[in-house]
Amino acid sequence: MSKRNSLATIALALGCGIVFFTCGNEAAAQDVFFRRGDANEDGKMDLSDAVFVVERLFVVQEPIVCGDSADATDDGLVDVTDVIKITAYLFLGFEPPPPPFSECGLDPTEDGLSCDSFAPCNSEEPPCVDETVAEGLVGDIDFKDGLSICLPAGGAAVPVEGFEIEICPEDEAPAECGDTGEPGCPIEILGATAIADFEEGRIGIRVEGRVEDLPISMNAFIPTTCTLTMHSAEGEDVPFNFEIVVPLEIEENDEGRREIVGIGEAVIENPDIEVTAGGGLLCGLFGAAGGALSDMLLAPFAETVNQLVDSLRDDLVGLEICE
Repeated sequence: MSKRNSLATIALALGCGIVFFTCGNEAAAQDVFFRRGDANEDGKMDLSDAVFVVERLFVVQEPIVCGDSADATDDGLVDVTDVIKITAYLFLGFEPPPPPFSECGLDPTEDGLSCDSFAPCNSEEPPCVDETVAEGLVGDIDFKDGLSICLPAGGAAVPVEGFEIEICPEDEAPAECGDTGEPGCPIEILGATAIADFEEGRIGIRVEGRVEDLPISMNAFIPTTCTLTMHSAEGEDVPFNFEIVVPLEIEENDEGRREIVGIGEAVIENPDIEVTAGGGLLCGLFGAAGGALSDMLLAPFAETVNQLVDSLRDDLVGLEICE
């Protein structure tokens, strides 16, 4: 039916007077999800829904399976006021029908209408997440190729073998670090790969990076300044890497499907980091300090990811895992 003929049908119906149509039994409670205004159940509200209501009122003597969906005004009746409501919203910019309208839902109003079934909502599968989707969510965390993280000048000290080692001392730090414009020492992040493993119950990121010529000073018998390079155990030319892992709590729900019910705190796992020091005999002590030094450098990564993972909780908790 053309739009012109449809509008003519509606205009003719409006000239016939107020006629109302009620459906089925009195319904004190209704447990069928539907969308108001989608009278013909094609998944959207458009002019065809107004035509559908007009036809059921004046032409076709057939009941409307889901009367609530045709009750665009939510007044407990299906009549020409619902036709007016639909067309006024579509063509005149009036307010939309009352909920549930944009999403499937239950009728909040007790009235004489019922809804035996509503295919567009009842056929919808509950949302679920697979590892590809999870990797996409994790991949949104802002770790980019070429990112530099700056250690502030004079900002940290590590005790080693009875001495205190200052990392990135103020008098040795570059005058400007990255985009900060402040003195500091850069840690270059070369790449980050998303991790999602529902069998192991974890999501996270595998980070690769590089630290070259990181200045470190030690007040020992002889004040000494060294430079450190951080790399993989596979060789000095291989970037160091580690994983920031966020554990997932996964349980079986009442429907027998696995569901994400909680997200834990980020932890560092599988660090592949070795430290090579240069600058003098005492700099060899930094070999023993490598573990403590890498732990100190990695801690801010986990803290940052914990903050960012908070934004994922609402996206993941409560989702079923696609089987």
